[in-house]
This record gives sequence, structure tokens and C-alpha cells, in this order.
Amino acid sequence: MDNGSLGSAIFGQIVKSLSRVPVLSAMRGFLREAPVWPAVLRRGRGRSVAFLPSKGREMSSLLRIHAIAESIRGLGWGTVVIPATLTLAQRQRLLALYAPDVIVMQGARHPLNRPALYPGHRIVYDMDDADFHLPHLADAVDAAMADVALVMAGSRYVADWCRAKGAPARVVWTGTPISRTVRRDHRYREPVVAWAQSAPVDYAGERRFVLDVMSRVAASRPGVRLRLFGRRATDDPAMLDAFRAAGVAAEWLPMMSYDRYLRAFDDVAVGLSPICPENPFSRGKSFGKVLAYLDRGVPVIASDEADHSLFFTPRTGILSNDPAKWARAIDRLLDDATARQEMADAAFEALERRLSTAAAAQEIDACLRDLLGKSADDTTDLPMPRAA
Repeated sequence: MDNGSLGSAIFGQIVKSLSRVPVLSAMRGFLREAPVWPAVLRRGRGRSVAFLPSKGREMSSLLRIHAIAESIRGLGWGTVVIPATLTLAQRQRLLALYAPDVIVMQGARHPLNRPALYPGHRIVYDMDDADFHLPHLADAVDAAMADVALVMAGSRYVADWCRAKGAPARVVWTGTPISRTVRRDHRYREPVVAWAQSAPVDYAGERRFVLDVMSRVAASRPGVRLRLFGRRATDDPAMLDAFRAAGVAAEWLPMMSYDRYLRAFDDVAVGLSPICPENPFSRGKSFGKVLAYLDRGVPVIASDEADHSLFFTPRTGILSNDPAKWARAIDRLLDDATARQEMADAAFEALERRLSTAAAAQEIDACLRDLLGKSADDTTDLPMPRAA
């Protein structure tokens, strides 16, 4: 479709909308839809997928939906991302016009991400975390399993739960776009330790573990710096008191854009990724909080839990559940910029191969091709999930 025809088609949709509902309401709704229309109207004959993110271009929605939608276009897919701000009627209308071969729905955290609301569509459910352990989402996630053609799970633990509920599942680790800004050499980094948990208040077990580790480090290195993330307006800053009482110079950065979040690691020497399996929700963690470390050249010390052992090797990171070993490793790495640089470089190479957006897009391309089981020009007679 040329630019003139595309413009006419979009104008026609505006006129059609204005003829049905009050002008101001229609205009507001259309402005929310406007970014989607070019992709909808350019729908070709090849394979196509529509994405329903849980949020805008931030954190998991950025990494598992928006970045993937852009990346798999280069693998032969037509894609459209339906904004999280649209109403159910808008979503259903756009999907009817676009007629995707498959919908990738990002979990249940958006109230309209419910497979039963989209009868007749083939749904692939994308679930990075163990949301079935969250009381406010458990019922919705459980109900979704009967209506999805496939679950793309962020870890083995999540995939195993879905299979037990009768849903086909494949593990697709979260990938990240590789940032293009220069990674600071470790010879010029400060002795800063980071814990990149997005909401540390909500992870009491992990917080106690990090406090134990950093207290041990502070015993031989008083005033060691610890950087925390994800401070919300409602969080009590007194959470830092226990760290400071142990001799740790702790700081807690507020919620921020993903670009600013990445820049906050440029002076970090060591990154921590604890997982405490006593918390069922934590068992579903994989690499989400590790990606920024790897991308910005920060050596990682992680729990030997979840899928960590499937990625990290002695060259690319340190795995242990022993807080004493963590403390010794931090102390050694803070004193050895060369060792930090070698570990960070090896981990970055592994990131590009296995945890980049490009790598995740290849996995998702394979998942969707296997599901459709057809060539790009033949999407007829595909098995559909049952209608609601």
C-alpha cells in the first residue's frame, strides 16, 4: 500500500469512528490507536503475529514484547503491538482487521490479557515470572491454561507448572537489546556492589541474604558501597538502616526509565543476583535482573538456583548459595580489576549468543513456526484453541 492509499485508509477509519460516537471521545480513542494503524493496514499474506503487552515500553514489556516484535520482523514476520492503553473493544476491532495468525499475550498482569476475551484467536501466552503464586493473579493464570495453544515460559520452573496444568510450554529466556554505549573499563570503576532487584522491599528473604553477605564484607572493608534499585514513593527508607548499622554505605535509587537504569551500572564493580527458593514466587526467576549487569559489563555473583547453572560457567560468573563464599568473592573481585574485566568480557560474549534480543527472537521464531506448522504463504486449516 502506497503512502497515499495508507493515508486515505486511515482517514476513512477516522470518519467511520466519528460517525458512531461523540467527536471528542472518538478522537481520544483514535489518537491512542493511531500508531497501530499503519501496521494493521499493511498486513500482507505472510506469517503475522499481534502482541498484547502488559505495559508500555518498560522493563519486562520492553524486553519480552516490544523489542521482540521489532526483532522478528527481520525473520519474516509481520507484527503489530496493540498498546496496553486500548479498550477491549478497540483491541478486538484491531485484531479482527489485522487477522493475525497468532497472538502473543504477555501474562495476566493487564486486566484485558485474558485469552477467553479473544475467542477464535490462537493465543501464545508469554509468562516470565511465577505469577500463579501471586494471589491476585493466580485464578486468571490458572484459567488461561485451558485456552492457550502454547506458553513461552521464562524458566523451567514456570514451564513445568504450565505443563502440569495441561498447557504446552517451551522455555524462552528473556533477552535484552545490546546497548551501544561504551562499557567502562574496570580499571576506572568505583568499588560499588549492586543488587538490581526492582522492588527489594518485596523480597524479604533475598534482602536478608544480601544483608548477611554485605555485613561480612563490611567487617573487613568498612564503608563498602551497596546500590539498591526500585525505590517507590510508598517504600520506607528505613529499610536501609540495617545495612548502614552493619557498616555498609547503602544507597537506594528510585524507579527510573530503562535507559537510566542501565546507565546506573556504568561504575558498578560487582552485581548480586540472589534467589531464595523458600519464596515460591522466587523459584520462577531466571535472568531478568541479571541482564543489565551482563550488558553493562558487571561481573555477576548469583545463587545456584533457577536456570542460572544452565548459563553461567566459572568463566562467566560465580554461583553459590553460601553467603560466606559470596563475601569472599566480592572482596576478591573488588581488589582485582583484571579478574573483573575478564569475567565481564566472557559473560558479555555469552549474553550476545544466548540472552540478547536477537537470540530470544530466534527462539520465539522457532516456537511460532513450530506452532503454525505452515509456510509463510500457507496459514489455512491451522488448529485453533477452543472458543470461550
